[in-house]
Amino acid sequence: MINCAIVEDEPSSGERLTLLLERNHSSEIQIQKWLKTAGEATDFLKYQSVDLVFFDVEIGQVSAFEILEKLGSVQFKIIFTTAHQEYALKAIKHSALDYLLKPIDAGELKKAVDKVLKIEGKENSNTQIQALVDFLKTQKSPSRIALPTLLGTEYVPVDEIIRCKADVNYTHVFLKNSRKITLAKTLKDIEGSLVQHGFFRAHNSHLVNLSEVRFYNKGKGGFLVLKDGSEVEVASRRKEELLRALAGY
Repeated sequence: MINCAIVEDEPSSGERLTLLLERNHSSEIQIQKWLKTAGEATDFLKYQSVDLVFFDVEIGQVSAFEILEKLGSVQFKIIFTTAHQEYALKAIKHSALDYLLKPIDAGELKKAVDKVLKIEGKENSNTQIQALVDFLKTQKSPSRIALPTLLGTEYVPVDEIIRCKADVNYTHVFLKNSRKITLAKTLKDIEGSLVQHGFFRAHNSHLVNLSEVRFYNKGKGGFLVLKDGSEVEVASRRKEELLRALAGY
């Protein structure tokens, strides 16, 4: 029996993975813990022994890669889960680690589990994680991002973006020069391209540039006041994670 942990901050994704594992793989895998924040994941994996971890690539503002680097020696196998991040997938593929695209498909999950069952020993994990970390260190994050507007593609310096606001199937991007760009993409579609540049999903409808935060007004969830004077509500469940992320800025 393989003991596993799930590192996932999205309730729907965590619930789906849990359901699929319990329904189709209960004779092979036992879930020890569902870890919903970067802090929980770091503390648990540092001191508890598991055989396998399903690792969401982005846990709030912290990447799975950062957590793994903090842990140092890794004594478990890893299957990454991600929605669409090309940057993350390039690194994962380079290190020959396994991954699943969200929403997780039952058939793809079975293939990944079968692959884990066939691998003996844990030595490869450390080698692969080190390869992943080394690869990431050689990569330079782009200073500009391509934004698919209604008229074409606009290339915008990342540090010029203050915040992004969801509007059903569109996203409004607010820039420092008081200009607004409307994208024919959902906020979720562009989130993966910006989180690695210091952006945080403060609310379901808002992605903010943490370097543009001027003030945090506390409360149940509170709200952020940005340097341009705009205010952004903070979801209660994201408050703790946001404060940790802001501490690094």
